[in-house]
Amino acid sequence: MQREASVEERFGRQDRSGREVRRVGRAHMMRLKLVVVGTFLFGLVLAGRLFSVQLVNRGEYESNRPAARRIALEARRGGIFDAEGTRLAANLSAYSYYVSDPSEVRRPAEVAERFARIGGEPRSEILNRLRRGCSFTWLLRKADVRTDQEIRKWDLEGVHPLIETTRHYPFGALAGQVLGYTNVDNKGIEGLELGLDQYLHGKPGWMAFRVDARGRRFAEINNPVQDPRDGNRVLLTLSATIQGIVEEELSDAVARFSARSGQAVLMDPRSGAILAMANVPSCDPNRPGKTAVWTRKNRTITDCYEPGSVFKIVAVAAALEEGIKRPEDRIFCENGKFKVAGRTIRDAHEYGWLTFQEVLEYSSNIGTIKVAQEVGARLLYQYGRAFGFGYQTGIKLPGEVKGTFRPPAKWSGLSLATIAMGQEVSVTALQMAAAYGAIANGGVLMRPWIVRAVVDSDGKVVRESKPQVIRRVMSPETARTLTRFLQGAVEHGTGVNAQLEDVHVAGKTGTAQKAIEGGRGYAPGQYVSSFIGFLPAGDPKVVCLVLVDTPRGVYYGSQVAAPAFKRIMDRVLSLRECPVSTELRAALEPEAVARRERAVVPNVCGLPVPQAVEVLRAKRLAGSFGSDQDREDVVCGQWPIAGTKAVVGTQVWLASAPEESRPSEGAPAKLPNVVGMSFREAVRHLSALGVQVNIRGKGRVKRQRPRSGTRVREGMVCVLEGV
Repeated sequence: MQREASVEERFGRQDRSGREVRRVGRAHMMRLKLVVVGTFLFGLVLAGRLFSVQLVNRGEYESNRPAARRIALEARRGGIFDAEGTRLAANLSAYSYYVSDPSEVRRPAEVAERFARIGGEPRSEILNRLRRGCSFTWLLRKADVRTDQEIRKWDLEGVHPLIETTRHYPFGALAGQVLGYTNVDNKGIEGLELGLDQYLHGKPGWMAFRVDARGRRFAEINNPVQDPRDGNRVLLTLSATIQGIVEEELSDAVARFSARSGQAVLMDPRSGAILAMANVPSCDPNRPGKTAVWTRKNRTITDCYEPGSVFKIVAVAAALEEGIKRPEDRIFCENGKFKVAGRTIRDAHEYGWLTFQEVLEYSSNIGTIKVAQEVGARLLYQYGRAFGFGYQTGIKLPGEVKGTFRPPAKWSGLSLATIAMGQEVSVTALQMAAAYGAIANGGVLMRPWIVRAVVDSDGKVVRESKPQVIRRVMSPETARTLTRFLQGAVEHGTGVNAQLEDVHVAGKTGTAQKAIEGGRGYAPGQYVSSFIGFLPAGDPKVVCLVLVDTPRGVYYGSQVAAPAFKRIMDRVLSLRECPVSTELRAALEPEAVARRERAVVPNVCGLPVPQAVEVLRAKRLAGSFGSDQDREDVVCGQWPIAGTKAVVGTQVWLASAPEESRPSEGAPAKLPNVVGMSFREAVRHLSALGVQVNIRGKGRVKRQRPRSGTRVREGMVCVLEGV
């Protein structure tokens, strides 16, 4: 039987076990301390190393790590659209080629040779960039598909492709100077592309990556990307269809007269909206470098010219508005010669007495000067400024100039006369169109505008334009009277070649000498021919200006610009799907129907004038007789003659025989000399003798056949030729 251990033995074993435990505990604590100390020392070393890398030797390590780069993500440039939604400026894909690391290019001489042949850049310049070891260099920018396909066949090492966008104008040169163009980086350079660049260019995006010393790319964490924001769309008031017509007819006029250039503006006088704006020679914005620098500008707003006779509306409007002259007031035009401040002023034809209205209809320089002398320098200047001369129109297109219109303090003794007839003042084509628009708009001048709206990619309107009144230039009554003057200029004055069938046109011709560039005086034999008209005269919807610079041979505005105006408006009126033409035809319809109707002219000879007028009125014709005729006289002659078919509303001239035209009793009648008379006066004299009249030309009688003194025979016809 085992004996029980003694107390000493039992406690002795426990003591030994405790001492063992304590030994193990001390060893464990020692190891733990070593770990803690080691960890602490490691942390210190690591912190020191990080301090050295991040701060002390930062530059050394940054130079060896992959470089952070961003690649631009190009935004698509906004489109430009005409009033009917036709795209005038768009974007196409284009192909560019670059080298990111020249050391990767195995055959630099071959690369330089091939890209120089295609891109036109000198081979030596490309080769120098490759040999200098530039980190990045362009070889070719924005090539077309065919060029891209050819380059890909070369399989050149180290050459990389990049797809970009390039600006494209689907209609080529159509409205080229108005639209403008962009450079290789899609930045606007001219025209609307420049003026609206902030709206069109959009906002480029980017994508982050890193590149090591060998040009290898490493994606950033989470591939940070900023998407591009495309540019806004621009909507214009301009009509591509009308623009095409205007450019074609303007080009034809420039070619027909071997002229230097031409300009045309077509606008809505009620709102100031531009419907067409043309320049010849044209410029294709797809290839602007192919044309001369001066042809790339929108010359209707950047180039000035002396307007000549079209400027006479200023003196005429001032005289009417201020009550200085009435339409029927007579003015002696000095038979074609008049001295002012030591200089002889001449008319194109030798006019004697003309009414105030006829002064403008026949474009008499002398008559206009006499009117201006009554108006005075202060009022002439005041009305010229009211029409907008000497100011920018505010169309908000780049490059617009304000022209020259000096205040009276800077005028010479001759200035009042020369400015009244359109010299010593320079204007732009748009300024002149806007001024005539004020007459057509009842005396209110509107600010011209061509940008209808700017719309973002979500359809939100960013910018919107609306008609804006600048000022009232004249009263509605004065505007109506001046319109009647201008209508007369087209119907039987200098603008007869601008007449349209079934439509009343109001307008004015201009033939201005060209000032010597950089010198004094005028260039011999060089002129600017122009015509400005609006229609229908009773309710104008369209103003059209045509200007031909330096025509050869024939140079009068009546023969050069007026026919071009007629062809433009004839074609515009014939359009069927164009909103502008539809509105025009709707306004013209009642008038056109009436003008197409014909009535047979009755014989009213032998009737008292009042009775003759009533007979004509019953046939829907109007009787007209001179202010010096007695209404109780008996009609001795008429024109058109009885039996003629005339358009409804035609005026029939009624004549009572003047004393000098009546043959003495028993003496045979002889033809009087009517050369120099107005057609109205000549018809009165001849009709009183029973002579039928055949009129050719316009203005006043220059030649008559048979000659004066010829015995009058029954059924005789006298041919009167005008100028």
